[in-house]
Amino acid sequence: MVQCLMGAFMAFWKEGEEKEKAIESALESFTFLEKQIQGKKFFSGDDNIIGYLDLVMGWIPLWLNVKEEVGGMKLDDPQKFPSLHEWAQNFIQIPLIKDCLPPRDELVNYFNFAVNYNRSMAAAKQ
Repeated sequence: MVQCLMGAFMAFWKEGEEKEKAIESALESFTFLEKQIQGKKFFSGDDNIIGYLDLVMGWIPLWLNVKEEVGGMKLDDPQKFPSLHEWAQNFIQIPLIKDCLPPRDELVNYFNFAVNYNRSMAAAKQ
């Protein structure tokens, strides 16, 4: 799980060859997760109960989509990861989860600011 998160995080911040390596690492992790969730609604294995792993992976449905948009990359492919994509849709529809998610447009604005700030700081160091 850490590799999945770190791969997506690094792909978001990096550029060029480093970004491609981070994307590859994240996709390997998503391939592993896809195998773990196949045939299940939630990682817990119970169609009606979310478990610890569901909560740990709960950043995927909203945050990954925002990071993809802002970072100019594509990781969440419903064709390549259909079970993981279906899990994300199921997870995000749980009322308790849905009610606690921050507004997507605020996340986009935040991450756009963060990326632009980070890149301007890196350019200033050169």
